[in-house]
Amino acid sequence: MVSATSPRGATLPLACVALLLLLAPTPAPAFDFSSLLTSVADTAVNHLFKQEEILLYDHYCTLTRRPYFRRWELHYRAQVYCPGWTSIIGKADNHVNPTKAEREATQNFVRQALQRGLITEEQASL
Repeated sequence: MVSATSPRGATLPLACVALLLLLAPTPAPAFDFSSLLTSVADTAVNHLFKQEEILLYDHYCTLTRRPYFRRWELHYRAQVYCPGWTSIIGKADNHVNPTKAEREATQNFVRQALQRGLITEEQASL
């Protein structure tokens, strides 16, 4: 049996220590929490708020959607307006589903345009 005091017995523990020192992990860079928070906030804002141009009966119109809180629940408001065509503003409030708010605002705009005689019943049914 080899004793720990002999030169041959001391080489194994020294080799293990040397191997551990060579394989020690390198320090990692600090986690940048602010960039993660910025990325999440940008994504949330881009999905919650919406403003886009749509074509409605051969007229360029604007569709907007905004979130708001009602009784601690997220709701959406939407508006459709066509500044080059008419002063009508189609509105929708109190919707939990953002797509439904947009659809309801468009339908509200079409109902008002039909009542004012800007479109026909046939156009409104499309």
